Amino acid sequence: MNLKRKILLFSSVWLVIMLLLINGSIFLLFQKIIYDNETNRVTEHTRAVVAATNHAVAEGADIRALLRAYLPPKGMIRIITDETTSVLTISKEGYMQQLPTEYQNQQFVAIRTFDQIPYAVVSFPIIWTDGSVMMLEVTEILEDSKNTMQTLLVVLLVATVIVLLPALLFGNMLSKLILTPIKKLTSTMKQIQTTGNYKKLELDTSSKDELYIMGDTFNQMIDILEQNYQKQQQFVSDASHELKTPLTVIESYANMLKRWGKKKPELLDESVDAIYTEAVRMKEMTEQMLQLATDNIQQLLDKKEIDLLAMTKQVSQHIQITFEREVLFVEKGASFIIWADENKLKQVVYILLDNARKYSKDHITIQLEETSQSCSISIIDNGIGIPTADLEKIYNRFYRVDKARARETGGVGLGLSIAKKIVEAHKGQIEISSIEGKGTTVTVTIPKQVERVVNSIDS
Repeated sequence: MNLKRKILLFSSVWLVIMLLLINGSIFLLFQKIIYDNETNRVTEHTRAVVAATNHAVAEGADIRALLRAYLPPKGMIRIITDETTSVLTISKEGYMQQLPTEYQNQQFVAIRTFDQIPYAVVSFPIIWTDGSVMMLEVTEILEDSKNTMQTLLVVLLVATVIVLLPALLFGNMLSKLILTPIKKLTSTMKQIQTTGNYKKLELDTSSKDELYIMGDTFNQMIDILEQNYQKQQQFVSDASHELKTPLTVIESYANMLKRWGKKKPELLDESVDAIYTEAVRMKEMTEQMLQLATDNIQQLLDKKEIDLLAMTKQVSQHIQITFEREVLFVEKGASFIIWADENKLKQVVYILLDNARKYSKDHITIQLEETSQSCSISIIDNGIGIPTADLEKIYNRFYRVDKARARETGGVGLGLSIAKKIVEAHKGQIEISSIEGKGTTVTVTIPKQVERVVNSIDS
């Protein structure tokens, strides 16, 4: 059973049940009110008959004539003994005399049904002419009340049908309204599965209901899948392109080792060094490409309060010791405390210092500046600089201003891409200014503790 039939069946069954409960309650309540009114009326009439009969018995008057005067148009009056026999019956309807008798030793009011016809039966005790206690019973046909109840039943049934048919129609329309977006979603998913092309749903922006949210969520998911697919394709393309050269070098030296390595020791050392160098470069390149292929850097940030100045000095000390380069510090501010991921920012500073080291021979200057909202760090070198035409491209993957020189320094053109991604994950900015032949300045600006304050307020 499909979802549309389930919706129709479920809604129809519940609607029928609710209508039966409501209409049944109305019918029973109305029936009780009518029968109560009828029994109250017959009870008052019976009281009058009893009072008149008691007076007639005391005066020795004609009781039969009296009872005929009080006889209801469609009813019966009779006197019943304690042996459940009738000593006097007054009725215009002969068949009513066949109604069974029942002696009650106290006042009695009831609705009895004989041959599917309701009767109001009221009996009161009286003192008969011989001094014995008997029951005066007044019975009245409630045929009009029965007809009224039957009319009410017909009206309720017709009203149920009148309500049920439009409800089924609107239920069918509602199921179409609900299922149409789902069918579109299913069709689009099947089309994507068949063709392999990512496709979005066309949404009705006039309605912002749950179905619109479902479609919008699907479109967002498609965007993410498409972005991931493009990144995968980019990674495969980058890897196949950039790994081709080191693999070719390794293969070439391996062939030379295979042919002449045992005969020429100097060739053996050269080949081992070349293979080792290219293997290390391939490892670093692969790690960087995998990092760039990851799109959840911001979710993986382990933010805490860090001292940007102390962290920068620690990284610069490694550069000074390892490469014997002088690093100068310029501080413009009193406190450089920020809320960030220390390891990720260390990686950014290391990338920028390593670039400054590679493309300059003179000292490197690190300038830290503080404002009320952020801290910035600038890496300044006096190296070869970057041509103006290349400044907009340096963040692209594997882009190198001077490919020949990049090979000499070991660069693969991924460092700035990684640095930019990390800085943006911190809601910061990275800017590069350079003059060819004079040097380059890279400035990274990170907000102080804005995010932590916002999180504290939200929590």
